[in-house]
Amino acid sequence: MLTMSSKALSAGQARTYHAREFASERQNYWSRDQQGFSEWQGRLAENWGLSGSVGNEHFARLSEGQHPITEQQLVKHQVSRTYEGKGGREVTSVEHRAGWDATFSAPKSVSLTSLVGGDDRVREAHRESVRVALREIEHYTQARIGNVHAPETTGKFAAATFEHDTARPVEGYAAPQLHTHAVIFNVTERENGQTRSVQSHELYASQHYGTAIYRAELATRLQDLGYEIERGKDGQPEIKGYTREYLEASSPRRQQVQDYKREQGIDGAAAGQIAAHRTRDKKELQTPTEVQRAHQEIAAQHGHQADRVVAEALERTHKVRQEQAYSPEMKAQQAVTYARDHLFERQAVQDRRALYETALDRGMGEITHSQVRQEFERRMQAGEFREAPADVRGPQITTAEMVRMEREIVSVMRQGNERNFSHPMLLEGRERFDTIDRHPELNASQRTTAEELFASREKIVAIDGVAGAGKTTTLAVVREGAEAEGYRVEGFAPTSRAAQKLGEAGIETSTLQMHLARGQKPDSGEKRLYVLDESSLASTKQMHEFVTRLHRNDRVLLVGDRRQHEAVDAGKPFAQLQQAGMRTISLDQIVRQKDPELRNVIEQLSRGEVGAAVKKLDDQGRVHEFRGREERMNAIAKEYAKSPENTLVVSPDNRSRAEINGRIRAELQEQGLVSREEHRIQTLVPRQDLTGAARTWAEKYEVGDVLRYSRASKETGIDKGEYAHVLDVDGKQNRITVELNDRRQQSYDPRRQSGVSVYREEERAFSSGDRIQFTAPANDLKVANRELGTVEGITEGRMALRMDDGRFVQIDPVKHPHLDHGYAVTSHSSQGQTAERVLVHVDTELGAKDLLNNRMAYVAVSRGAHDAQLFTNDREKLPIALGHEVSQQSAHVPDMAKEQRVEIAPKHEHSYGFGISV
Repeated sequence: MLTMSSKALSAGQARTYHAREFASERQNYWSRDQQGFSEWQGRLAENWGLSGSVGNEHFARLSEGQHPITEQQLVKHQVSRTYEGKGGREVTSVEHRAGWDATFSAPKSVSLTSLVGGDDRVREAHRESVRVALREIEHYTQARIGNVHAPETTGKFAAATFEHDTARPVEGYAAPQLHTHAVIFNVTERENGQTRSVQSHELYASQHYGTAIYRAELATRLQDLGYEIERGKDGQPEIKGYTREYLEASSPRRQQVQDYKREQGIDGAAAGQIAAHRTRDKKELQTPTEVQRAHQEIAAQHGHQADRVVAEALERTHKVRQEQAYSPEMKAQQAVTYARDHLFERQAVQDRRALYETALDRGMGEITHSQVRQEFERRMQAGEFREAPADVRGPQITTAEMVRMEREIVSVMRQGNERNFSHPMLLEGRERFDTIDRHPELNASQRTTAEELFASREKIVAIDGVAGAGKTTTLAVVREGAEAEGYRVEGFAPTSRAAQKLGEAGIETSTLQMHLARGQKPDSGEKRLYVLDESSLASTKQMHEFVTRLHRNDRVLLVGDRRQHEAVDAGKPFAQLQQAGMRTISLDQIVRQKDPELRNVIEQLSRGEVGAAVKKLDDQGRVHEFRGREERMNAIAKEYAKSPENTLVVSPDNRSRAEINGRIRAELQEQGLVSREEHRIQTLVPRQDLTGAARTWAEKYEVGDVLRYSRASKETGIDKGEYAHVLDVDGKQNRITVELNDRRQQSYDPRRQSGVSVYREEERAFSSGDRIQFTAPANDLKVANRELGTVEGITEGRMALRMDDGRFVQIDPVKHPHLDHGYAVTSHSSQGQTAERVLVHVDTELGAKDLLNNRMAYVAVSRGAHDAQLFTNDREKLPIALGHEVSQQSAHVPDMAKEQRVEIAPKHEHSYGFGISV
């Protein structure tokens, strides 16, 4: 895989690393002459005439930003200096950035085969794979222009590569580890010949892309050499024939880093680099004989597996190609189709690197990067893929299918509203005012909203309301008026919990998915008003299917808040329709927050003023800093225990949410608020990493996964509602074998079975007094997904719950395994909930940075009616972490002027824009 140094190397570091690390003989115990292999890479190096081994003098000059031959200064050189800054503090400026260390690491089985097994062909396969990956990454090199100017893509860099064959020693043992350091220098050349420093953002953005290319090229080359390949746990190509025990014995360094991360409770790529640095042993000089003797001893203890693997590969080499009956072109088509379906399910716009990366992962060992690129370009020419609207993130792509759906959604709104302009108001005559007058509880904003809705003539209108503005109260009045005018009012929402909340307005509700699953109904001429709540959570695909089914007398009210969380799947139709001119009524008077100071904070967050809002929370004493994770978690638990009734904890990720749940339970048990008598229950946790496309690929399943089938299949004989455990995965044949609850076993291609949800089993301990949440709808109990309750009593096979709406339900946990503790929830799950107070956990070092953003801040803090408290590791970084902007992109930007007429395309699968007429 490819990992980039978290920070650029300074000129001094580059010179030191070159002498001590990159060109050191201590890194190359398997080289025949013990001299490390190095070479120049990149178009810029080629232009300067640099080739072959990397010389000390040329490396040193480039480290200083100089021309390697003429010594001319190519980029401005900054010398580190220390001076007195504001407030008398000592400040040290940053030294010239020499470049970045990009390290390509071979999978462990590849290292063993090459080094312990002695197959130099494998070492050359690694080298060539690194060359290809660097060549492709180079295309995305950008020049830093400065000031307000956007960086310019140059596609040129100079890089020096150094090959090493040992890992850092652990207790004196330097394990065999083939890897290449590529030092990418901080200089590039514009089209006009000017040299500039490199804008590093695109280098970091290419890490996964470079990893995918390296792995795909390596897998193909290894198979050509006669080796059998299997996919490793992290997606890497591993050579078959090694036991797990031998691989682990040869990887003490990896285990050392993993142990440190686990002990410190840190995660992510940056955390891995920190752990690697802090656990490094001193690299003592050992002779090649000493190092190789240690390796041979371990190899002997495990039966000399490398020797056997190499011997078998040499026997197999000559017949490998005859055994491969696949067509690379066909495999490339399948891989690109998979990548399209996988990526564009959740994002309307993608970086083309992501598409290449996903396709290469899908076809690893069967296709190369050049074959994927060729297939993508062919489909780009055919119009299946398109350039997306310009974005600050650079060139992006979308699909004709996504553009079609977005255009048609806007067209339905505009054309329907034009035709309805001469139609009657939603509520005519005196009844319009009488209905509102019957509700003195409405505030000024709610009253104005109802008046405007009753006076509207458009087919599709919207309420865009801030969090806590009393939308449910307003909708109850709207329902009353619409029914008085003869409309049948039906409500939908993208989540079952939101649909349940909408029902409090007296509206007959169901989930949007359930409505769409019922299919198209004939037009009876009946007048209907559809209310779609939490519209920001509806995807483009859902909204398209919803609006294109509307009949002539149907009217739609979209209700939501475009500043809250968006759909998990692709698109942001609620915001896009507003951008396209949909009539939108603002509901902007907050009624949830009773504390004026807290209400003012929510108003600032709703306007995107995150920095000011966080400062105000801090000034109010509502921000608490605890540097240590353990201390922070305990503080949240103790604060919760002060007033458990009607307190909600919000944390951005599931890992910290589960940890907080555990800490709170322990604290409540300590205080006698939750029983110490525990009942262990096997619960099901959704595998949220799987898209619809991923569920058709056998290798994405794991032995032990639990599957639930929402659709029956005659082919497999599996009935709707059945559960099964995955027993075996056959990646080569794309088949999985499952065992159903009645012990029947069934093997099938997952492409032939739709409607499958995938879970992992996790044991949870529940006690009387525990807060609990459902992680899937229980339709037989009329319980919504993410609905909360409290355990009133628990025995073997029975759990009595008091739900937060006051209902009592009893469940058998074996039949209802979709349960979890309900003290802490994620920000997405909290949307639509209200509590007396909310405790918000924000770790600014969270690996999944996108989970910390302005939407999360707004949704989480606004849950508290009376109080909101933030717990963080770093008070200073908090405004930056929560100020991060995340938003779905649109494939199509509608013209505010009247757009050309779009005819709705006929509904059929795999329609790539056909049917659009202008």
